[in-house]
Amino acid sequence: MPIKSIYRQPLSADGIKKLEEGTMEYFDDEMWSNLNTGALEQYLNEKTRSEGFYRSKWRWKNVLFGIFIGIIFALINQYVGLKVGIIVAGNWYIVNLIGMALKWHPTECNLASGASTGASSTCTGFVFTFPAIYLLMQHPDYAMGEDTYLISQAMVPPIAVAMICAILGGLLGVLYFTIFRRIWLVEDPLPVPGFQAYVKLMDIANDRSRGAVDQAKKSIRTVAMWTGGTMAFTFLRDFPVSNDKSALDNVFGGDYYHEGLIMHPYATYTFFGWALIPIEIAIGWFMRLRTAFLVASGSIFTWFVIVPMAVGFNVPIWIPGTTDYFAVQDAARPAFVAAGRVARPIAIGAILGGGVTALLKMAKVFKTAMGDVMKLGKGTEGRTDYVKDKGWFEWPMTQIPVMWVVVIISVVIMFAGVGGFPILESLIIGILLIVVTFVLGAIGVKVMGEIGTTPVSGTSFIVLTILIVVFKIIGTDTSTALIMALIGTTVFGTALSLSADIIFDFKIGVYTGTRPYHLSKAELTAIPFGAIVAAVGAIILSVGLSTMKADGTPVLNLEAPQAHAFATFTQIIVGNAPWDWILIGIGIGVFAELMTGMGTAFGLGMYLPFSLTVNLIIGGGLREWWQRKKLEPEAKEKNWSEKQKTLKLLQTYMMATGLIVGEAIMGTIIAIYLVIPLITGGG
Repeated sequence: MPIKSIYRQPLSADGIKKLEEGTMEYFDDEMWSNLNTGALEQYLNEKTRSEGFYRSKWRWKNVLFGIFIGIIFALINQYVGLKVGIIVAGNWYIVNLIGMALKWHPTECNLASGASTGASSTCTGFVFTFPAIYLLMQHPDYAMGEDTYLISQAMVPPIAVAMICAILGGLLGVLYFTIFRRIWLVEDPLPVPGFQAYVKLMDIANDRSRGAVDQAKKSIRTVAMWTGGTMAFTFLRDFPVSNDKSALDNVFGGDYYHEGLIMHPYATYTFFGWALIPIEIAIGWFMRLRTAFLVASGSIFTWFVIVPMAVGFNVPIWIPGTTDYFAVQDAARPAFVAAGRVARPIAIGAILGGGVTALLKMAKVFKTAMGDVMKLGKGTEGRTDYVKDKGWFEWPMTQIPVMWVVVIISVVIMFAGVGGFPILESLIIGILLIVVTFVLGAIGVKVMGEIGTTPVSGTSFIVLTILIVVFKIIGTDTSTALIMALIGTTVFGTALSLSADIIFDFKIGVYTGTRPYHLSKAELTAIPFGAIVAAVGAIILSVGLSTMKADGTPVLNLEAPQAHAFATFTQIIVGNAPWDWILIGIGIGVFAELMTGMGTAFGLGMYLPFSLTVNLIIGGGLREWWQRKKLEPEAKEKNWSEKQKTLKLLQTYMMATGLIVGEAIMGTIIAIYLVIPLITGGG
C-alpha cells in the first residue's frame, strides 16, 4: 500500500526506469530530477546499506580538522549571535572548500563538515539563554530596587554544570535524530529548503578536475582576504587605543559618530543611525532581500511607530522592584527609554507569540510525526540499524534507553553534587530533558525540514516556562528556580539545535552515500569539544555584556536580543513586572506569523535597533541586484552549467563569510582583552 505524503514529489519517467533497473548512481543527472520523491531516497538508502561500508570514508585527520574549524566557530557564532541575534554557519562552506582543494571524497567532506557544525552548534543555548543569568545578576536594567537582583552571584554554580549537561543534551539530541532520520529523510522525506545547493557542492567535490580544485583554492583565498580586511576595520572601530576610545572614535567621535555608529544628533521621538557592522551586511546577503526586509521591518515598526507613539502619548514606565511608574517624557532621553521599557517587552511578546503560533500551525504534522515514531519498527524483520556481517549502518538505537539513564544520573550529580541544588529539582530537570528534547526535538526537526529554520527561541520560552512553573509548584525558592530553569533551558537549546540542524548533514548524506553511522559518530565526537569552548566563551561574553563602564554602558557593545528577552521574560513570569506590553506583543507576533509565516523573525527585528537591521536590507538588496543584473545575464551569455553558476555564487558566499569571520574573530579577541581583567580581578 503506497504511503500518502504531503512532501513526496512525483518521479520522472527516466527516474522510474533507472530505479527499476537499479542503475541510478550517486550524482547521476537523473538524480536531480527526482529529489524528495521518497522512492529515490529509499533506493539510495538501500544502496548505501550495501555500498556505504566501503564508499563512506572515515578518516580521523579529516574529522578532527572539521572539529577544529567547528570549535573556532563555536566562539565566532557566540559573538555573532550576541552581536546581532542571528547565527550563520559559515564553517560548513569553509570545511567543504578546503576538502575540495585537497581532493577529498564527497563523503569525507560530508563527515568533516558534519563534525564542524556539530561542534559549532553547541553554542546555541549559551548564546540565547545562558547570558540572561548574568543580566539578572548584575545588569542595572534588571535591578529590582537599589543593588537588589533576582539572582545573587553566590548562587551561580560552576560553569562545568552547564557545560557537562549541555554535552549530555547534545548527545541525546543526536541519538534521537537516528529515529527522525529514518522517518523524515528516507521514508517520508522533508523538503529541507535550500539543501539542493549543499548537494550540488558535494557534486562539485565529486569532480576531481583541475578546474574545480583551482576554484576551491580561489574561494579559500577570497575568505582569507575579506577576513583580514574586516579584522583590520574592526580593530580600528573597537579597540581602545587611547583615552579608552578606539582609533575611529578618536578621529570622528562626537555628535555624529560614536562606537561604530553614524547617527543624527539625539531627537525626542525616535533615533536614526547606521551601524558600521559588516556581519549584518553579510547575513543580509545570505538571507536575500525578502527575508532581510521582513526582519528589518520589525525594527522600522519599533522605531517609527511604537517608540514615537509611546513618547507622544507620554506612557507610564514601570520602575523595577516597585509598584511605581514615571512618565516617559520625564526621562532624559524619552525615545531610548520608550525603546527599552515599552518596545522591547512588546518585541519579546512578538517573538513568543510568533514562535508558539508557528508550532501550533504544525500541530497536524506533529500528530502524524508522533504516530510515525510510535509505529517505528513494527512490521520489520530484524534490526534496520545493523547489517549482518558488515556492522552498524546507523548508530545503534538500543543506546537511546542507556543514554536516558546516563542523563538522569549525570544531571543529578552535576546539579545537586557540583552545583549544590536540591536533588528533587535536579531529578526533574533530568527527566524533563529526556522527554522535552524528544517531543520538541521532533518539532524542531519538522520545522527545520519544512521551512529551513529551527524554532529555538519559541520552544526555549516554552521550556523555561515549564521549568519555572514546576519549580514554583513544588515550593522552590525564586533564585534557585530561576538559575536552574535558565541553565536547564540553556541545555535544551543546545540539544534542540543539534537535533534539528544536523538534518542538513544527514540529508546530504542520503544523496552522497555517506554511512549514517559515520555521520552520527562525527557529530557525537565533536559535541564535547564544542561545548567546552562555548561554555568558556559564554562566561567571557556574559560578563562583558552585563558589566558596566564608568559612563553606564556595557563593557561589550553587544545587543544580545535573545538573552535580554529571556531575562525580561523571566522577570515577568515570576510576577515582578507588568504583562501589558508582553500581551500586546504576543498579538503582534501571532498576526505577523499568520500573515508572513515568519513571526519570530519579525519579533527579533522589533528587538533590534534600526541602525543594525538597515544593514540587512543593504546586504539583501546587493544580493538581489547582483543575481539579477550580473550573475544571470553573464551565465546566459556564456552558457554556464549549473556547476559554474554554483561556484560563482559560492565565491560571493566566501566574501560574506569573510565579513562575518573577520569581525567575529577580532571582536572576540577584543572581548577577551577587555573582560579577562574583570574576571581575574585585575580591572
